[in-house]
Amino acid sequence: MRKNLSLTLVLILVLTMATAYADITFSGDARVRPRMDVKTYGENAEKTVTDNYYYYRARLNVMANMSEGYYFKTQLGTNGVATWTGKFGTGSTPSGSSIPSAGRGTLSFLQLYFGHKGDAFGWSAGIIPVSGNSMTDFHYYPTIALDIPWVIYNNSAASGFNFYYMLAGNKLDLKVIVDDNLGVVTDDVGDSLDVTTKDAYSIHLNYPVKFAGVKISPEFIKTLGDEGKASPMTFGAEVALPKMAGFGFSMFAGLTSQTVVDAGTYAGFIARGKLVGKVGPGSITAWYDMAKLTDTSGDVDVITNFSYIWLAYKYTAHKSDQGSLTFAPTIRIYNKNTDTDGVMSGYYSRSKFELTTEVKF
Repeated sequence: MRKNLSLTLVLILVLTMATAYADITFSGDARVRPRMDVKTYGENAEKTVTDNYYYYRARLNVMANMSEGYYFKTQLGTNGVATWTGKFGTGSTPSGSSIPSAGRGTLSFLQLYFGHKGDAFGWSAGIIPVSGNSMTDFHYYPTIALDIPWVIYNNSAASGFNFYYMLAGNKLDLKVIVDDNLGVVTDDVGDSLDVTTKDAYSIHLNYPVKFAGVKISPEFIKTLGDEGKASPMTFGAEVALPKMAGFGFSMFAGLTSQTVVDAGTYAGFIARGKLVGKVGPGSITAWYDMAKLTDTSGDVDVITNFSYIWLAYKYTAHKSDQGSLTFAPTIRIYNKNTDTDGVMSGYYSRSKFELTTEVKF
């Protein structure tokens, strides 16, 4: 008890001293998401499994404004799949808990970076935000494309650097991401062994521009890996049309390829049509994705086709300067089938029926 009290006093003292030198703000969000999950798979779609999950998570954002554009930001939460603490109460149990199945998430730095934000240019370094989208999904996870794998496995962040420059009134954004950085393997006496390192970095580049109310957002990702390691390249663009009758529509198309023979060669394309708008007391978000990946590393090409439907309706039950409470029933349907030399060799479908309750503060 005395130890806990001492730690609390130290934390209060540190925060008090910090606020004397920097403007510190706190914000965050918490979610509860019950889900019915239906999976169908097999060569002839002969297997079906239905599960019921209960997901929950919370995140805390801290920002320190050091004046003149300099800042520090961090996000605290559970460094699990998509920052979710657990499902069905599973997780590590604290000592003394009377409910063995009650999961408790550990706290990690999901984001941790500092930098400078100016009118003409800016930069940041650390564990920086990297938003998940069709480009990052298809570039890093082409075999499980569309099912938001970047968000699931990376929590929308990565180690690296971010630079931006205002060019012709629009922001040219460049990110350098550290994908793998294991260094050189040595023996007990410090001599370098003949082992290929796994250093890999990716360059993310985008430059959104507007013409007559139409927003065009081209994007480019290139991975630079050691010899023999995968070095895919992905590029594409999103076109967002002006809102009509309260609805906005956007389209995206992109291509990806990997040509390093030792890492397995492939090529593919991805496309999306997205609709957002206000319906009744809430707002609707819907999109349809389709993608095709051709594995050219074997004697015959293996073609995988993907499709994805996302339909969500978000209702705001409460909103004020202090925070908000929203409910969002969501349907997600993911399909994947594989064709080997003209014969279907695998089928997988997953349908998720969810209700997300979220508070923001």
